[in-house]
Amino acid sequence: MTRFSLYAFAAACLLIALLSLRGLVAPVALVMPDMAHFLQDAPIALWGHIVFGPIALALAPFQINQRLRARRPRLHRALGYGSALAILIAAVSSLTFVSGSHASVFAKAGFAVLAVLWIGFTATGISFARNRDFTRHRLWMLRSVALTSAAVTLRLIMAPLLALGWTVPQTYDVTAWGAWLLNLALLELWLRRRQWTARPA
Repeated sequence: MTRFSLYAFAAACLLIALLSLRGLVAPVALVMPDMAHFLQDAPIALWGHIVFGPIALALAPFQINQRLRARRPRLHRALGYGSALAILIAAVSSLTFVSGSHASVFAKAGFAVLAVLWIGFTATGISFARNRDFTRHRLWMLRSVALTSAAVTLRLIMAPLLALGWTVPQTYDVTAWGAWLLNLALLELWLRRRQWTARPA
C-alpha cells in the first residue's frame, strides 16, 4: 500500500469513526433515527456497537501501518489487542440486536455473517501472532481490517441509494452483503497480485 493510499484510508476511517460517535453528543433519535428503537429493545448492545465499532475503525489504519509495526512493535501489539477487544464487543453487540432490526431477513443474515467472520478473522490473526507465524498473522489481520472498513464502504454504497429515494432499511439489502464482500474481494485480488508480481520470472 502506498503512503497516499494509506493516508486516504486512514482519513476515511477516522472521518466515519467520528461521524459514528455522534450519538454520544446528540440524541440518538435525532442523529440515528433508524437505530433509535434499540434504545428500548437492546440499549447495552446498541451502545456497545456504536461506541466500540468506531474505535475499531479508528484503530484499523494503525494496524496496517508497516512503519509503526517495525519501529514500535509494543505499541502495535497494544493497539492490536485494543482493536481486537473493540471488534469483539462491537460484533457481539450487533449479533445481539440484529434480529430486532427493521432490515429484511436477507439483510439481517448479511450483517450476522459479517459479525461472525469479523470475530473469526480477528481471532485467527491473533492466534497466528501468538504462534509467531507473522506472515499468516498479517494476512488474517488484513482480512479483519477489510471487514472493519465495511463501515466506510457501507456509507459509500448507501449514499447514492438514499439519493435515489431508497429508505435506510431498503439500502441494507445491498449494503449488508456488498459492503464487506466487496472489501474482501478487492483485498484478495490485491494479495494475489502481490504474490504474482513477487514470483521470479
